[in-house]
Amino acid sequence: MSAEADALTGFLGPDVYDRLSWTALNDEQRAAILCVFRLGLNAGAASGAIAAIDAILADGRVVLCEDGTQWEARAEDAHLVEEWGEGALVAIHRGMLYRLDEWEAVEVEPLRL
Repeated sequence: MSAEADALTGFLGPDVYDRLSWTALNDEQRAAILCVFRLGLNAGAASGAIAAIDAILADGRVVLCEDGTQWEARAEDAHLVEEWGEGALVAIHRGMLYRLDEWEAVEVEPLRL
């Protein structure tokens, strides 16, 4: 068993690891699964803010959250933010705004007035 497999087994437990059928996966599939786990671990280790959207302005370009933070989305992502709507639960982490219940994300940066 590889070091990655040992670490994954330790993290997930042997039952979940076995359900992944790790040894039956090709290298590309294993890399994709490890990437997902790393993203999740990094988000938990260095988490940003989690809040509900209070208001969406400027056709989806400006996001005001209940915690008082304000974000500006890229123009090409504004339609997605607009679709999420007010009240959507989001996480802001490393320049990304993630919709938690739909698992979508857009790049953002702090709004400077």
